[in-house]
Order: sequence, then structure tokens, then C-alpha cells
Amino acid sequence: MKKIIFLSLAMLATKAMALSIDWTGGYRIEYTEIDRPSLADSKERKAYGLNFLYLQPKILASDGITINSRFDVFSNTHPAYKNSQLGTVFGSGLSSYSSAAANGNNVNSETSDSSIMRISQLYLTVDNEFGNFVVGRAPFEFGLGMTHNAGKGAFDHWYDTQDLISYRFLVDNISFTPIWSRVAQKDFGQGVTISDQMFMFEYDNKEIGAKAGILHQTRRSSLESNDGLTTGHAFPIAGVPAGSATLSGAWATQTINLFFGRSWEAFQFRLEASFLTGDSGFLVAGSQVKLNAYAVAAEMLWPAQADAKWEYSAKFGVASGDDPKTTNVIEGYQMDRNYDVAMLLFNHRMGQKDFLTTGMIHTDSTLNVGNSADDEAIGNVFYLAPSAKYQWNEKVDVKSTLIYGQLMVNPTNSMDFSKDLGTELDVEVIYKPRERVTWSNEIGIFMPGKAWQDGSNNLDNKLNFGLATKAAITF
Repeated sequence: MKKIIFLSLAMLATKAMALSIDWTGGYRIEYTEIDRPSLADSKERKAYGLNFLYLQPKILASDGITINSRFDVFSNTHPAYKNSQLGTVFGSGLSSYSSAAANGNNVNSETSDSSIMRISQLYLTVDNEFGNFVVGRAPFEFGLGMTHNAGKGAFDHWYDTQDLISYRFLVDNISFTPIWSRVAQKDFGQGVTISDQMFMFEYDNKEIGAKAGILHQTRRSSLESNDGLTTGHAFPIAGVPAGSATLSGAWATQTINLFFGRSWEAFQFRLEASFLTGDSGFLVAGSQVKLNAYAVAAEMLWPAQADAKWEYSAKFGVASGDDPKTTNVIEGYQMDRNYDVAMLLFNHRMGQKDFLTTGMIHTDSTLNVGNSADDEAIGNVFYLAPSAKYQWNEKVDVKSTLIYGQLMVNPTNSMDFSKDLGTELDVEVIYKPRERVTWSNEIGIFMPGKAWQDGSNNLDNKLNFGLATKAAITF
């Protein structure tokens, strides 16, 4: 019996030695306070900490064949955030999201609630001389990440993944990638799915610093799988009462993204534009509701030269808003929640109405400006955000950013409405004590414009400020 056990262990050890597993990942801890997200006398102040770890093992099964995966440890268990990388809230008690304390009450507890480890990615890659093949649940990103963002930044709280099959054909600096993705499937039958068909063309010439790309995405559902009404209202559509839209057909939309980037020694420029059109499959007052939205984002960078300590950059862009005067067209565009230009504005919900027309991504009615995470997005706005960064020493950088925003449309149809969103000043101290370790401390002060008053409704638009300290380790 001992000989059999010994031989079995020896065979397992031999197989393990032939198998290579490469581990990467990251750890993040952070604390945030927002003083007056309501912009009113009732502040609805927020203060919370987050704790998160992710592991990305890669199994090198054979030459050119890799099995990739990702495990999210200490995931957020709130129903609205479970498919994010927010992390667990500091103080997640035994009954944090349940009125029934099935695990015991919090006031008498001597332990914290256990966390859930989620598997967010699992996909196979096969590389050969013509390109690479990918199948499985894989991260997806394009251009600046304003529409599709894989959340690879040290402090990103969101990510895009797709259950996809793709093959990337690569010839010199040019690649072409057809992608088929299954977004959702109700059961094992046919005709109950939502699917994406995508074609991505990219040009990347590192020698001259030039990049360009086109992404064409077609999303289609069946009538049965069109679930736009599951939140109790359609998306919502500006100017249409909740529950007044009726399902009549399938979802069929097209999104076209264009990307361009150019780098020189003293200047870098990148731009992405996105156009969303199609049919929602819903009727309002007998008319088909269509989608027609757009967004443009641009970034400029003047890198520090030689021994200079100053670096300058700027972000500016526009995202269309849903006009309440057109009840049969949804014009609102929401950029990816990872694409941030400010600490407070377009990052945390603020004010007493949905002036950014981003209600489509806020489907949990239990969350509001006072108890939500940084789940806001850029929408219905023109913004400009110039920055200056000073290298204090080899380990410390000080960055300041001034952000200005103006609404594109009046989302409430109020009289005497102003489109001025206001101005925000962010100051961040970035400390990097060693390689792959970053500690950031930031303060943001937001001076609201008259848009938050909602014209003749004369709502409050009081000053708001926030503090954040966060550390990240990647390995």
C-alpha cells in the first residue's frame, strides 16, 4: 500500500513540475469621506472604507496555450455591486445587507462576516504565427476605455468582461479581430439570448507613436430576452412616467467607436468618439423608442522633459444627454464608470435630481447620493479638466486638477434653467515608496453651479468636499 501511495505522489509531482503556473494580482485598501453629496442642508454625508484583493493565475498548459483566470477575494456583496471590484466595506457585519439577522445580531458579534470569493474571468488563449485565439469569459477594452474598460488601473472599481470567441489576425502593425459574444442566455433553449457581434480593426506603430482603431458592435436580443423593463421603467426615458413603456420587440443597437492616438517626445494626444444607434424594442404612446446618442473624449499630455519637474495634461470631452422633449428617442450616453476626470464630479452621485441623465445605470432603488459608492458616470455634459503634476522628489508627486462642467440639455424642462454645473479643484499627493506600491491622498472641493438649483425650483447648491486615502500593491 505504501508503495502505491509513493508511486501516485511521484506521478503527481512529475505532472506538477511539467505544468507552469504564473501568479499575478493586486491588493488595495482605501478610505473615502464625502461631506455633502446632496448639495443641500441635509448633507447625507458618506464615509466608508474598502478592502480588496484579486489573484490572476495563468496556467501555461503547452507552447502557446494559456488558461487565464481571475479570483476576486473580499468582493462586495451588495446586490448592486457584486459584479464589480469595489471590495468589501470595512465593517461588513453579520447582517450588513439583510433586515433579518440570520447570522446573529451585529451589536453582540465578536467576528466580521466572511467574504465571498468570486471568479470573474476564465478564458483560453492560443497563440500562433498568424495571431491569437481567445475563448471564454475575458476582459474587454478599447481605446481610451470610455465605452469598454477592463479596469486594469490600480484603483479602478469596475471592469468589462465578455463571454466571447475571438481571433486576432496580426500582420505587422495592423490587426483585425472578429468577436462573437453571448451577453446573456435565459436557459438552454434557443431564442432566449442576447448576443454581440463585434469587429475590431487596430493600427499600432510603436516606432512613430501612432495608434488608430475602429470598433463596430452590434447587440441583438430576442423578444423574450429583452429585459429593459425589469427595473420597473424603461431605462428611464426622460419625460416619460415610470411604467408607461411597453415591450413590443427585440433590442437591436449598433455602437461604433473610433480611436486615434499620436505621441511625440514633447506632446501626446489621444481621442475616442462613440456613436450609439438602434431600436429599444419598446413603445411609448404607440411610438417605437429608438436610441441615438454619442460621446467624445480626448486627452493631451506634455511630459516632463529632461530634468524638469513639471508635467501638464488635460482631459476634455462631451457626452449627449436624454432630452425630455423627445419621448420616443433616448439620446443619453453614459461613459464607462472607470473613466474618471474628477474625484467628485461624474464619480459620486450628487444633487437632488438626475441632471446627468445616468439613471439607466442606477437600477437599485435602495441606493441614493448618501449611501452609494462611486458609481456615477459621465453623461449629458461638456467637461474640461486641465492638470499639472510636480515631482517633489523621486518618491513623491503632487498633482492638481481643475474641472469645469456644463450640461448639454435641460433634463427637467424647468423654467429659468442654467446649464452651469460648476467647478471642482482636486489636489492629490502620490507617494511611491518602492516599486509596484502606490499611496494616494486626495482632497476635492466642488463649487456647484446653478444647474443644480433646477431653475425656478430653486434647489440647494451648497459647496461639497471630499477626502480619500488609498494604497495599492501590484505583484
